[in-house]
Amino acid sequence: MFIGHYSAAFAARAFKPALPLWLLFMAVQLVDFFWAGLVIAGVEKFRIEPGFLEASPLDLYYMPFTHSLLSAVIWAVAAALLYGAMRKGAGHWTAALILGGAVLSHWFADLLVHAPDLPLIVGEPKYGFALWRSLLWSQVAEMGLLVGGFWLYLRNTTPKGMMGKVSPWVFLLVLALLQAISHMGEAQAGAPIQPFAVSALLAYGLIALGAWLVDRTRQDAARR
Repeated sequence: MFIGHYSAAFAARAFKPALPLWLLFMAVQLVDFFWAGLVIAGVEKFRIEPGFLEASPLDLYYMPFTHSLLSAVIWAVAAALLYGAMRKGAGHWTAALILGGAVLSHWFADLLVHAPDLPLIVGEPKYGFALWRSLLWSQVAEMGLLVGGFWLYLRNTTPKGMMGKVSPWVFLLVLALLQAISHMGEAQAGAPIQPFAVSALLAYGLIALGAWLVDRTRQDAARR
């Protein structure tokens, strides 16, 4: 899953304004940040196989340190504890739990679309509902999730000015375009995987930057 992950970030920001949107965008992709890093390091592995699934050529056959349910729980707990230890004030542990939930949401969102490549601990059995078998329905699911979270964000924030009215919609359009672009072009069997991982890191970082820019133009609806 790609942009569908950001649904949880938008929703969490709506319910806990103390959590900045950019941080939540980083949180929901934390698993993939580490996945890309471990791929570059040669620890986790995948293959590019054209036609593997209609919506994805990625055979993600070895990623136990980032995409097992156990590892996702560990990343989520670590993120929550780190945030809670670094913040002070009322409600900061509640915010930490929500942040950890955002991290954990990644595994369950991936479960919808992945082939059975998500282990519970290490090795078999692996799970995945393989919605990526259908390009149409996987995109409907991702856009549906994203729009749902985006709607919650808009309902619970207000614009600070004209830019705050426009920027969220521009950002939504950019995310939709990135989703479309990710399915363009022909995958080449046996293509090197490290460049793909580097481009993923760059994309996740730039999207989080976009979330920061958008959130600066909005404010909690309770402040009206």
